[in-house]
Amino acid sequence: MINYMLAKLEAQMRQSIALQKEGNLPVALGGYELIFEALHFYEVLGYSLQIKNIQRLALAAQPTQEMTLYCHGLILLYRRHYASAAEAVKAALLLTPENPLLHLLMARIHTALGAYSDAHATYELLQELDPTSSGTSDGFFMLAAEQEMPGDDYYIWLQRFHDWLKPASYIEIGLGHGRSLALAGHETRAVGIDPYQGMWERLNYVCPHGPATLFPLTSDDFFASHDLREVIGRETFDLAFIDGLHLFEQALKDFINLERYARKDSVILIHDCLPIAPIVAKRARCTGFWTGDVWRIIPCLKTFRPDLQIVTIPTKPSGLGMVTNLDAASTVLADNYDEIVRYYLSLNCPESFAKQRVVCSVSTVDPEDFAAIFLVGTKG
Repeated sequence: MINYMLAKLEAQMRQSIALQKEGNLPVALGGYELIFEALHFYEVLGYSLQIKNIQRLALAAQPTQEMTLYCHGLILLYRRHYASAAEAVKAALLLTPENPLLHLLMARIHTALGAYSDAHATYELLQELDPTSSGTSDGFFMLAAEQEMPGDDYYIWLQRFHDWLKPASYIEIGLGHGRSLALAGHETRAVGIDPYQGMWERLNYVCPHGPATLFPLTSDDFFASHDLREVIGRETFDLAFIDGLHLFEQALKDFINLERYARKDSVILIHDCLPIAPIVAKRARCTGFWTGDVWRIIPCLKTFRPDLQIVTIPTKPSGLGMVTNLDAASTVLADNYDEIVRYYLSLNCPESFAKQRVVCSVSTVDPEDFAAIFLVGTKG
C-alpha cells in the first residue's frame, strides 16, 4: 500500500509540474506543499530513494534558479532542517529580493526556528510587497499560535495517545489527507469516516502497519447505517478523533454518536478546540486558517456533563480537546440537543486568548506527566 501511495504522489507531482508550466503557479505550489509534506512521512519510514526521485522531478522542472532554491527550501522545511532551509531561501532572495513567495517561505522558516520577531518583521514586509496575499494573514495567525502554544503540534500529541493507550480500535471522523489516520499502531483496527476523503485515491498517507477501513460517508450517514461494534469487531472502541466539519453542532452530534460505543475509559479527542483569534472561529469561513466554532463543545460538555473528564491540550495550531470517563448509557446530550445548540450558538468567542484558555479548560500539565494525571485507569 505504501508503494501505491508513493506512485500516486509521483503522479501528483507530475500533475503539479504540468500546472506550473501552464501558468497556474498557485495551484502548482499548493500541490508541491502537500507532496513534500507527505514525502517526509515516508522518508522517515525508510523510503529515501523513492522520495529523492520524486523530489528531483520538482527541482528539475523549475524554470529559474530562485524557484529551484524555493523548492529546495520547502523540502528542507518539511524535513525540519530549518537552518539549511533558511540558507536556501536567503540565496534565492539575493536573486529576486522582492519576491513575495520567497519572503512568505522565509517567514515560515523563522517561525519554525522560534525567531518570532524576525518572522513578524518578514510578514510586515510581505504586507507591503503584496497587500492582497492571504498567506500573510494566515501566517500571522500561525505565528501567534506558535507563540501562545509552544511545544509539540497536535500530530505528536495524537501519536502520544496511540503510544499510551495502544488502542485495539481507533475511529477518526474527518480525514484530511490521512496523516493522522496513518498514526495507528500495528495492533490497532483503524476506521476512517469522511464523505470527501474517505477513499484511498484521495489520501496521501497510509499506516505502515496496514491500511485502515474507510467509509466515504458523512458521520451522520455512517452511524445511521452501520453498527460500529460490527465494524471494529468489538463492543467498544478505545480511541476516537473528531476532526470533521468544524461546526459545533456536528462535533456535538459526532460525540453523542461515538459515546454510545464507549467504555468509561475510552478516550475521545476533539480537534480545533482552542482558536487563536475570534475571526478564525467564525462559522462561515473567512480566513485560510480556520477552526470553525468547535470550541463551544468544551464549555457545553462541562456544563451538561459534569461527570465527564474534560481538558484541552494547548497544542498548535488550534488545540486538542480530550474527553474520558464516558458513559454509553447517558442520553442527556441527545435529549437536550436542540436546546443545547440554540444556547451555545448564541455565545461569542472571547476576544482575549487568555479568556479563551479559561473557557476551554486548558491544561497546564507537562506532556511527560499528562498520562499519569489524566489517563489513570485507561487502557495501556
